[in-house]
Amino acid sequence: MSKSLPTTDAQIKSLVTAGNPSLHKVERNLYLRVTKPGTGFWVFQYTLAGKPHRMTLGRYGRRPEGMPLIDAREALIKSRAQFREGIDPLSEKRRTRAAISQTVDDVAELWLKEVKKSITNHHIPERIYRKEISPLIGKMSIARVTGLDINNVLNTVKDSGRPCTANDTLTHLKQLFHSANKLGLISVNPALSFKISDAGGAEKSRERALSKEEIAAFFSVARKYRINFTRENYLAVALLLVLLVRKTELTSAPWREFDLDAGVWHLPAERAKTKVAIAIPLPHQAIEWLKELKIRASGSDYVFPSRRKSSRPYISDDTLNTALANLFGISTRKTGSTTGDVLTPAGIEHFVVHDLRRTGRTLMSYLKIYPHVAEKCLNHNRGGKQKIYDRWEYFEERKEAHQKLADLIALYVDITSADTA
Repeated sequence: MSKSLPTTDAQIKSLVTAGNPSLHKVERNLYLRVTKPGTGFWVFQYTLAGKPHRMTLGRYGRRPEGMPLIDAREALIKSRAQFREGIDPLSEKRRTRAAISQTVDDVAELWLKEVKKSITNHHIPERIYRKEISPLIGKMSIARVTGLDINNVLNTVKDSGRPCTANDTLTHLKQLFHSANKLGLISVNPALSFKISDAGGAEKSRERALSKEEIAAFFSVARKYRINFTRENYLAVALLLVLLVRKTELTSAPWREFDLDAGVWHLPAERAKTKVAIAIPLPHQAIEWLKELKIRASGSDYVFPSRRKSSRPYISDDTLNTALANLFGISTRKTGSTTGDVLTPAGIEHFVVHDLRRTGRTLMSYLKIYPHVAEKCLNHNRGGKQKIYDRWEYFEERKEAHQKLADLIALYVDITSADTA
């Protein structure tokens, strides 16, 4: 080590230009390490637990690529301050580098593993992350994400005409970055300051129910666009209207739950949203539709098998939503809708898949089904003493109710399964 103490930029430049591999003390704790002509590095040297430690502060040179003497002294002051606070500067630097090297996708994998352990419908945050968040910021360093990036994600979803999804996206962004904060990878959650008003806005309770005329028009239009709205989607809509189940209860259903000979679908508690098992009586039309779907499933264990390579064997939660939106001229795909809006001109006001369940329940009232029977068809939780003492399942009453509803809906459903006009 040289005994000289270079204290000016001119002296430093001279040593670096000479290029003799050496280490020069500049001042207390600050050294200049020369490796070859034109290359020098600033080094912070300190003693911890009786052992010497060296940490590179930066490469000597002009800004912005290099670090002149004045910048090296500022870096030295920060490192000394850390040391006085009991922080090992070298360990802190390594930890910071590790944090920077962690992408949002890396942290998301850890977060989604915890989500999978803690909530039943873990596929929802996973779907939101894969489709809405990862494509925009997944490859970014978790430590580099700012409010501008969060705002961009939210606006992208919001501008696609999906306010509810935008609200869900914000919720999951907050959870994801809270997880990163707990791991010490970030000090501030960049999504925390955002509110529902920054995403999709306050969600209003939906009251949409299709009229009989709209149902007839929908099935008529869907038949004409069978290439864009597949026969499987067509029958799914019919089943949702008649059976009053929730979309995912149907689209993720395995064949083992169905006894088509007895005409019963045994929906288990673990797959029902209410966590209440129910035996659903199947009208004879629904049995025929299911038999056709079984042929179309080509030996799959699921009623609606995945139509593309996927980690799960049944269709995505978005498949039916996207297909319906496409007929309204709305699409989340980059290519846009393949049909344009063909439903509104047919006299059909905009609706979403979940409105089918409300439509079926409304039609039960039209058919003069007793309210307590109709509510049991929906598998709604009952509160108070009724939940405790009324264990009657109303199976026969529900069987009659579903059959009446199926007789009405079947008037509009094409019984042919031909894929050509």
